[in-house]
Amino acid sequence: MKKTIALILLLASLQTGIAQDLFPQNGTQYIDSLHTALGRATKPIDSFSVIVKISEYGLILNGGAVDSVSTIQLLQIAQQLKNDSLLAISYNWIGSYVAFTKGDNTSALEYYFKALPFAEKVNDKRRISSLYFDIALVYFTLQNNEEALKNIRKGGENLPDQSSVMYPFMLVQYQRNMAQYFLLAHQPDSALHYAQAAVETSRALKSNSFEFFAMILSGTAYVQKGEMDMAGVYFKKTNAVSPSIKNNSARLVFYQNYISFLLASNNITEAYQQAQQLMNIGKENGNNNMKLAGAGFMRQVFDSLHNKDSAYYYLSVQSDITAQIFSQNNNNRIQALIFNEQLRAIEDNAKKAEETQQRNENIQYALIALGILTLVILYLLLSRSFITNTKLIEFFGVIALLIVFEFLNLFLHPFLENITHHSPVQMLLALVFIAGLLVPLHHKVEKWATAKLVEKNKKIRLAAAKKTIEQLEKKDE
Repeated sequence: MKKTIALILLLASLQTGIAQDLFPQNGTQYIDSLHTALGRATKPIDSFSVIVKISEYGLILNGGAVDSVSTIQLLQIAQQLKNDSLLAISYNWIGSYVAFTKGDNTSALEYYFKALPFAEKVNDKRRISSLYFDIALVYFTLQNNEEALKNIRKGGENLPDQSSVMYPFMLVQYQRNMAQYFLLAHQPDSALHYAQAAVETSRALKSNSFEFFAMILSGTAYVQKGEMDMAGVYFKKTNAVSPSIKNNSARLVFYQNYISFLLASNNITEAYQQAQQLMNIGKENGNNNMKLAGAGFMRQVFDSLHNKDSAYYYLSVQSDITAQIFSQNNNNRIQALIFNEQLRAIEDNAKKAEETQQRNENIQYALIALGILTLVILYLLLSRSFITNTKLIEFFGVIALLIVFEFLNLFLHPFLENITHHSPVQMLLALVFIAGLLVPLHHKVEKWATAKLVEKNKKIRLAAAKKTIEQLEKKDE
């Protein structure tokens, strides 16, 4: 019981921690205090909570991703506690690490798809929307924009309630992804709409990394509109803060759009410098996505300088990395993952529909049985010529109580699952509470029915006695 309560408190802290603790006055002191708390933590759930807070803080403030050691710790704790919510969080972070730090798109999808069933089981809207948005980012990298859009929309359909402290945090990701999609679809007006909305939401969150991302998208939208001066204003701002952004995914988007802007503006020298930086970061992190983009821009730079040998060299580098990322084995694996996820969704929907139909049928059967028992009991109580044993009323009363309890269990089961997140202990406590309300009520009804039955039986016996006396009197006469 204590373990269950502790897990509930942990999950509540994970949901509210961002709003309460995310942007204290001194960020360095806050991070130091979290690391101190992590060192002092003696309970696994406390360690899990602190690691998530550190990771979330870094992600929102400067785009920093959780490291590999922390992701392993999260998963070990989640598996130790055998908690679905914690498993969903752990797999989400692992997917983000391998996607945005290592550039392993296939493994990222595998972990995201592994996390989804756990998040759906506990109906964690914040986590479900996060997973769909992260999956969309991977599809953008894989140049599968339509699949990305499908997942963005799924994430939008699963946003937390607007009253939730997590709503703006998830909303800005929806706005960012939609802006990115419309840019890739060459619809700059729609892209600018979502990008500007993301800027406003980011500022409300006081999130440097999300505002950085939104400013990049805004600048790129102005490039597509042909308004290069406005684009230059946005890129100048993002270039100034880019060294403080540590998330490779955000930095990759920055370099891709900024270098394209520099090339379009014929600023070849700075384009070369930025492309070289991109290549170096990709090599340092072993990130194929960044190395591929860097090689592509280096080729364009040397093409512009008419340096055919260097351009050819980077073309071969680009081809080699492309072959690694888009190899047939990787493509087959990704398609298998997508197909398996589609099958899982279809099977889950079919299972839920079947369970709903079965529950509705059981509710109808319970109502029919309860109706029949009620009619029998009323007949026994109201019949003017049939003397009934009170034991019979008690028996039918117990049967009726069981049917009512089963009816309430069937009727309230979906609601109880949502509020208890499928916790067996909490479900049991809820059912015990319902039984605790029903049993006293049953006793009162049974006492009333028995009293009515005794009174009815007395009347029947008295009427029978009077009739007998009258018959005897007539004989005597």
